[in-house]
Amino acid sequence: MRSATDVVNLGPWRVPWYVALGLWLTEFVVVTVYGSDLDAAWSSWRLAFWALAVWGLNLIVLYYGVGPPYTLSRIPTLSVVFGFLMTVLGSGSYWATTQVFPSYRVSIERAALFVAVCTVLSLLGCMGVRLWSSLRAPPIRRSQFVWHWGRLRVLTFALLGVCMLATYVSITRIGYIALFAGDPESVRLELPAILGVWHRLSVQLGILVGLMAAAQICSRRADRLTWVAGLTGIACASLYGNRFFIALPVAATFLLWDQARQRVSLRVVVIAFMVGVPSLSLIGFWRYQKAPIDVLGPAGLVAYGTLLEFRDLAWSIDHYSGGAHPLLHGSTLGGLVVPMLPGAVWSALGVDKAAVYANSNAVALAREMGQDTPQRIGLYGELFINFGWLGAFVGAVIYGAFLGCVDSRFLALDNAEAVRAIVLAVVAVVVVYAQMGQWDMDTTAVTSTCYPILLLALVAARRYAPQ
Repeated sequence: MRSATDVVNLGPWRVPWYVALGLWLTEFVVVTVYGSDLDAAWSSWRLAFWALAVWGLNLIVLYYGVGPPYTLSRIPTLSVVFGFLMTVLGSGSYWATTQVFPSYRVSIERAALFVAVCTVLSLLGCMGVRLWSSLRAPPIRRSQFVWHWGRLRVLTFALLGVCMLATYVSITRIGYIALFAGDPESVRLELPAILGVWHRLSVQLGILVGLMAAAQICSRRADRLTWVAGLTGIACASLYGNRFFIALPVAATFLLWDQARQRVSLRVVVIAFMVGVPSLSLIGFWRYQKAPIDVLGPAGLVAYGTLLEFRDLAWSIDHYSGGAHPLLHGSTLGGLVVPMLPGAVWSALGVDKAAVYANSNAVALAREMGQDTPQRIGLYGELFINFGWLGAFVGAVIYGAFLGCVDSRFLALDNAEAVRAIVLAVVAVVVVYAQMGQWDMDTTAVTSTCYPILLLALVAARRYAPQ
């Protein structure tokens, strides 16, 4: 297990100040020299400049407030980077959308400022948790559950066999592979009801096999067959066209690898980003069998298909601002809770789990937008359409505090073989992805993945008492 002090050197401590001050000075010069020209050409440039200035503040708060270690797998760092990339790539998607639909307009600059401010507030919440943790006594080393590698290996291949069988049955019944044949009618959203348990076994066991292989790989307990098993499981889960089923196990593996096995170089991350973003975008076009290639070039096509959620976030802020349309006032909060227990339990308690899902933020937003499929706008957007500006900002602080808790737990990992290592990696990925996801599905992703891991631990783990 790598030490938390074994960090990536990001340069002298003054560098963030230099970057932020350079950014602010550049903006000041541009405003001073070209302010009148900007007024004539771009009515909302002030919001965009303020958003960019707040991102400079985010860098300072992250570096000096949240503090070390400065690693690529640090949860607050990933959250800030994800929010920034969501803003940049989402703005690019909006630009491409206006090329395809010239009459389409939303206040994308206000959405950029909104996300930047929410990011600052989340970092303040994270700082609060860090300060509180520093005032507590060091935790006592207690016994923990670690994997029994022989049993875990057997279970990994056994579950892979069931997963492959379920995948074969599922693909045979629907008669096509959505990832290859496309899914223009969004039939994939109905597959759980059409295929029943076979679909769940194919997807959930595929992700689970990928994660179990990741636990062995990151602990240096895997051979080539284990690598193949993990990749096969992820492939089975991704055949239905959902890109998140690819991203979740891959991202969790990256986090655990960087924390437990070997630091991932910045070059590898950049290459993966440059390859992954266009690939996922093109998969999306292939899935819908529709791409505006006649209007956009290759770069514009990638921009158009990347992070459309940010464009919808801007639409939602415009739609629910000013009082013309009532806020949801927390009516969709049930989606955060119901995934924690099976439907039968909720039925016994008099709660209709399906009805709660049918009233989710994504479904409510789809009705307002006149769409047939649920629409995602991320956690900040869901807070806004429920509780308005103040509620979104308070929620961002709470979200940051949760980020800080996950971060402190992940940094405290002292044994890569612990069962909780892969569980924390999954939770960390979902928490960061929540900025783009929907909160009922975020809870579902955690429960549907971590509950099976804990069940496996009953058979494939043993108690270990550190000396």
